[in-house]
Amino acid sequence: MLERLTLWVGKYPKTIIVAIVLLTSFFYFGLNKLEVSSDVESMIPENDPAKAVYDQVDETFGGAKFAMVVMDLGEVFSAGSLREIDQLTLELEKVKGVNSVRSITNVEEIRGVEGGIEVVELIGQIPESEAELRELQKRVLSNDDYVGQIVSENGRIALIMVQILPNADVVEVISNLKEEVNKPGLEHKTYLTGEAVLDIEMDTMLSKDMAKLLPLAMLVMTGILYFSFRNFRGVVLPLLIVVVTVIWTMGLMGYLGVPLTPISNIMPIILISIGIADGIHILARYREEISLGWDKRKALTRTIVFVGMACFLTSITTMGGFGSLGVSSLSLIRSFGLFTAVGVGIALIITVTLFLAFLFLLRPHKRAFIGNEKTFLQGTLRKWADFVVDRAKTVLIIAGVLILAVGLGIPLISAESDFINFLPPGGPVRSAYNVVKDNFGGADIIQIAIKGNIQDPEVLRAMEHLQNDITEIEILSKPASIVNLLRNTNQALHEGNPEYKILPETEEEAAQYLLLLSLGGSGQLDNMLSFNYQHALIQSRVSTYKISEREKMIAEIEGAIDKYFDDTTEVVLTGTPILAYRMDNLIVKGQLQSLVLAILIVLMLMVIISRSLVYGALCAVPIILTVILNFGIMGWFRIPLDVASAVIASIVIGIGVDYAIHFFNRYKEELALGKSVEQALKITISNTGQAIFYNAAAVGLGFLVLVFASMPPMARMGWMIALTMLFSSMASMTVLPALLFLRDRYKIKTQGGNQYAKSN
Repeated sequence: MLERLTLWVGKYPKTIIVAIVLLTSFFYFGLNKLEVSSDVESMIPENDPAKAVYDQVDETFGGAKFAMVVMDLGEVFSAGSLREIDQLTLELEKVKGVNSVRSITNVEEIRGVEGGIEVVELIGQIPESEAELRELQKRVLSNDDYVGQIVSENGRIALIMVQILPNADVVEVISNLKEEVNKPGLEHKTYLTGEAVLDIEMDTMLSKDMAKLLPLAMLVMTGILYFSFRNFRGVVLPLLIVVVTVIWTMGLMGYLGVPLTPISNIMPIILISIGIADGIHILARYREEISLGWDKRKALTRTIVFVGMACFLTSITTMGGFGSLGVSSLSLIRSFGLFTAVGVGIALIITVTLFLAFLFLLRPHKRAFIGNEKTFLQGTLRKWADFVVDRAKTVLIIAGVLILAVGLGIPLISAESDFINFLPPGGPVRSAYNVVKDNFGGADIIQIAIKGNIQDPEVLRAMEHLQNDITEIEILSKPASIVNLLRNTNQALHEGNPEYKILPETEEEAAQYLLLLSLGGSGQLDNMLSFNYQHALIQSRVSTYKISEREKMIAEIEGAIDKYFDDTTEVVLTGTPILAYRMDNLIVKGQLQSLVLAILIVLMLMVIISRSLVYGALCAVPIILTVILNFGIMGWFRIPLDVASAVIASIVIGIGVDYAIHFFNRYKEELALGKSVEQALKITISNTGQAIFYNAAAVGLGFLVLVFASMPPMARMGWMIALTMLFSSMASMTVLPALLFLRDRYKIKTQGGNQYAKSN
């Protein structure tokens, strides 16, 4: 089949090139449709209960997304500071897509009047005298509805809460909010943060990283290729493969409406590394065949027959490794795995068509394969081959001790999905996020949706008990709901007597209080209660993303829900912290599923390739050891299992298995020619070892480019993959040959003859 394919390409090289150019032009226009997304809620499956309730909250209560403006004023309670807050509040209210803005200058206060209540702004007119300012400060800082909610406890920092309308263009809203916050005229430090802002910031960083890292990766690959081949075509042709592959894959994503995420952002780097690797193996063998005296057509045919099958098999195993991520419940990991697998397939197609067509059209280069460097590398690899073959048991013992020591770190791994860590420390958004966490209980909000007869005193008392329990949970801030408004209304109706800051005792009273609040024009009412009084919302801010503390928090809240509510009332916990927690669980579950599936796929394919269960298992050993190394490093270095690190193992399996396949393919070729086990292994290490070396260098350095990424987890991912690629290639040239040597020498001693020839 491969020989016929080679002859077909050799017959129509120009036609193939024109066809590839036309298809590339088509997919190029798809790049314009490619979007970027890092929404946590968009990553959760649509059928997840917490996600469904989150969407319902978004529609029912005027928006579940919030932006927060932090104003470090030094002293909030001064006339100048209050005027500055008021001015910015009014400007933010005018931004298209904003539902409501809440700050100290427009926050509501419920006051009793003759025959009822009135809902007025806490600050009707900004006080000018020092006495009035101190009185205001005393009133605000002694009220739990304000302190730690819109003003810090020390009175230095003000917080403005901006609620974004459902279905609003969040990117446009945040962009306009930034313009207002950064306008000249504000005298004090003002920052914009919050979950919606973090999403947009990460989207911007993704786009910038793509523009920065892709050219850098191409530059690195150019250097590797030049060092490998020392001629123009040896650089340009492999780069042509990856450029076309990336355009086809990313263009296809654009046409299908699949966005780039913090994970799929590295897909071009992966495709560049894989495409370059196949080109290196083919060019290396092609030069070897030319040096043996074959003409161009015969040399290319022999190259594709011998190496092309290995490239085909490595592509299949790599696609299987990445395709295993398709079982993940998280859309960002699933789409990353599936489209990377598609990209690997495209790279193979381009390699055996466009790349081969150009080789047919170009005359063979007369320069030696790699020059002086080749001689040095060959000499080193020959010494290495002697060591591995002569001391096979020692090699395995050393590898076993190393893996055992590193593997002991695996139990230390923890799962985390704190997206704030995707932003570099010291940046304005992250700094503001930390200010909100330290002074206002956190920038992320949990929401408890209650469905039932909200006017029922039993339901209201259950909500009150639940809020009291939430107050005792350390990582949660003071909760807010209709309960707070009803207690304040009752107190206002009784001349401000603190003893009456309690809930109404009857359903009729509750209905009356709600009517008074509605007639009084309470803006908070719509954010806490649906118009038919059948849905209510309790909200509280979360100060940490540590998974152990989140698990405890969720367990305590759910325990309180079961304790205080009966079956007539439906209560569901949601919000971005809850969705992030669900994502943690899905990451761990999906990682285990995809990892087991990837190993099984690779093992099955290796068995098919080697036509032996034993050889298939031996060839899978280097990749299994590399996976253990990967997780061991994560444990010892306290690297969390998050959306970035969760895919490393599958990347390692998908790419790292290539080395074992190329090694075994050449090894069995030499055995079939009548070489002894020792000779076959030494020839394989000395010759194919060069291609493996440059392949690993290309992949490792390609991923190492990620250390320049703006997002710390992506930078960490870069050096981790580079390290595991180094180990995987080393294992394929040490552990694998040692295992093959011991196994085949034993088989020859017990059965005699050429073991490979007899088994086939």
